[in-house]
Amino acid sequence: MIQPSPAAAVSRLPSRAQLASALRRHAKPKTSIGVSLVLTDLALYACGVIGVLLLPALWMKVAAGIFAGLKISNLLTLAHDASHGSLTHSPRLNWILGTLAITPGLFNYRIWCYEHNVLHHPATNGEHYDSYQPFSKAEFDQLPKVRQWAERFYRSTPLALVNFGVYFLIHRWWRVKLFPRKWLPLMYHASAWRHFVFQMTYVAALLGALLLAPLYTSTTSATAVLLGFVLPFFVWMILAGFTLYIQHTHPNIPWFRGSLDRETLHGALLSVNLKIPALISQTIHNIYAHPVHHLVPAIPSYQLLDAQHELEERLNGHATVVPFSIRTLVRTMRTCRLYDFNLHRWLDFDGTPTSPSSSLLA
Repeated sequence: MIQPSPAAAVSRLPSRAQLASALRRHAKPKTSIGVSLVLTDLALYACGVIGVLLLPALWMKVAAGIFAGLKISNLLTLAHDASHGSLTHSPRLNWILGTLAITPGLFNYRIWCYEHNVLHHPATNGEHYDSYQPFSKAEFDQLPKVRQWAERFYRSTPLALVNFGVYFLIHRWWRVKLFPRKWLPLMYHASAWRHFVFQMTYVAALLGALLLAPLYTSTTSATAVLLGFVLPFFVWMILAGFTLYIQHTHPNIPWFRGSLDRETLHGALLSVNLKIPALISQTIHNIYAHPVHHLVPAIPSYQLLDAQHELEERLNGHATVVPFSIRTLVRTMRTCRLYDFNLHRWLDFDGTPTSPSSSLLA
């Protein structure tokens, strides 16, 4: 299926090559910043786990476990930079820091580098199996009833955000983030298994320390494992699911089957900039300034905000910018359930159109 041409207004915008050339000046990694960010977040993650063990009140332990999960998410953003070679100047240092930063989240760094850089970036919102890839109405109708129910759950109004965590745990982490499967080229399997062994060694060490908590703290083994390992990991799953949903799901963001002129309708128009206060954005490494990252992946996260602002100026109002609010999230989840790949509009589960055809396409 050949996709429609981009709408006339969009086709008059600078090309991907022109925008990338203009914005590449932001791609200036600084080794001192990259190293300090990773070490700081690793230390803060460790403080969260230690807080679970040492803080006196249960609510404090729960808060510490949630904080540890937040830091796992921040560390993944830095590992993401490292995989693109944008965390520091040194490829070797990027690999070491990326592996260390991604391990608390139990992601396999070798697999991540291939799946994210080789599959996701060149085929944004395309046929590659990806996070929150929508079904067509015909595809949904052919699913088993249990899978239909699950899809309704994943794309329904958030129930304490748990649906994001369940989705990511089952469909992303387990299927494509942990250990090598047949879809990964054979040449990467040996490295991926080594990374898996490293992860499992980390898990064994952490769980061992938590299980032995009664020997050196007043915290029980069960509390230590639930709040020091299970809770942070599931908080991280929720954040990962929410982030990847919101980055590429919006009533005006199209998805595709078949060929696509990506030189014109480039990645900067296929993702969302979720606007949050600058101070909060910097604290979480600007993960939601996502469109410019798809245009120039070599821009470090700590320079994304300036680059994103410039991109939006150059796109002259055609970027998808969404100020964060609960109302906006609810509206998006009620609109974006199934997708009509011919008319490029979102549908409800019964096939009723919930959005007009994407304004990015004719």
